[in-house]
Amino acid sequence: MEFNTAILYDIENLIGGYGRADMLANLSLKDIYDEILKKDIGRIAIQRAYANWSDARLNILRGDIIELGIEPIQMFGFGRGPQKNASDIQLAIDAIDIAFTRKAIKIFIIVSGDGGFSALAKKLHEYGHMVIGCAFRKTTNRVFKAVCDDFIWIEEPARDDYNSFGDYEFTDPILKEYANHFKPKIFSKDSIINEAVSILNFFYLNPNSSYLLERSGINISTFSQALSYRISNFNYLMLGFTKFVDFIRYVIKDTNLKLVHNPPSEYRILKKGVILEGFEDVEPLTKLGEIHTIENYKIILSKGNPIFKIPNSEIIYNITHHLVENRNFYQNLSLGDIIDSLEFEYEQNEIKNCLLSLVSAGCFKREPEDTKLSEQKLSFLPQSFDQTLNTLKEATYNKLEEMLGDVDDEVFEKIFN
Repeated sequence: MEFNTAILYDIENLIGGYGRADMLANLSLKDIYDEILKKDIGRIAIQRAYANWSDARLNILRGDIIELGIEPIQMFGFGRGPQKNASDIQLAIDAIDIAFTRKAIKIFIIVSGDGGFSALAKKLHEYGHMVIGCAFRKTTNRVFKAVCDDFIWIEEPARDDYNSFGDYEFTDPILKEYANHFKPKIFSKDSIINEAVSILNFFYLNPNSSYLLERSGINISTFSQALSYRISNFNYLMLGFTKFVDFIRYVIKDTNLKLVHNPPSEYRILKKGVILEGFEDVEPLTKLGEIHTIENYKIILSKGNPIFKIPNSEIIYNITHHLVENRNFYQNLSLGDIIDSLEFEYEQNEIKNCLLSLVSAGCFKREPEDTKLSEQKLSFLPQSFDQTLNTLKEATYNKLEEMLGDVDDEVFEKIFN
């Protein structure tokens, strides 16, 4: 397999803009890179990431940049008048330059959802190159998605201080009509399934959505938004499903609808009996998943806020011991500086996840309190290893109990053993 692929990262787009940078603390370039490798399209020859790397908040990404061998391209002046699109422009210029000067490069992966890259994708097509987009589904421009040869959807990181119960201002006519008939409500765990089926039945009977269900189908993101709006406490994880798609496979089984899939990652809902070119039927699930497993517990902990991405126990124990033994050093430092100081033979992503879990558990004092984590100085608080581990366990147990209602203590302890 030849070196035929270039990956170009639009960091400003990934973090939600420098003015907010809401997702920076939980953003992992390593996770994005791993998703790209699943495509099995060729070997990576070039990786460049465009950002104002002089911004100290981006230090948190330094480990990923080094580990993956990404070339950081320094951009200045973001968010100020005419220079605010400098990153987009430089990325586009570099892509065209690579297309002309690196003849072996045949595939361009643009890690961004910015609609401004639509023109770049079309121009690269003119030169005979394949273009693959890679971004968060909710923030991807439709035109850019449409002109790409393929698209890699990546999971949106939890936002720092994110509030999951915000106001809903739907633009989709189907969702607007649904919201006119139904209001948000908290449901018991047992009744969530029935309410999800009711939403599907609404789609089936409503004239506007029924029309789509007979022709192009409805994207599962529309169903997801309806669920999150109607069921204030909706979380498919608490029902034993580790994937939203599996939840749909279960609730759709007794309806007049079906789930279809266009590999690698596009799912739609159709009426049974309708054939959509390029899509294949997905088999429904006939029983609920097992809730109380180590895998499910870890997935639940990694979703929403507070976020806990628990690495294996060896990493937790070694990093925790180091922090306790050098407690005086780990005062008033940024998260990026702490990550850089931990010289363990672990992946940077695992070190980062361990630290973020300790931060979420309250093991660090965060100052100033009213700013984003990427802008704060952290000071390690616990006096001992046992105190640190107990604090982490208590925080993770409380989150699981809040999400599930009850926790299997034996399964829980295995997370840390």
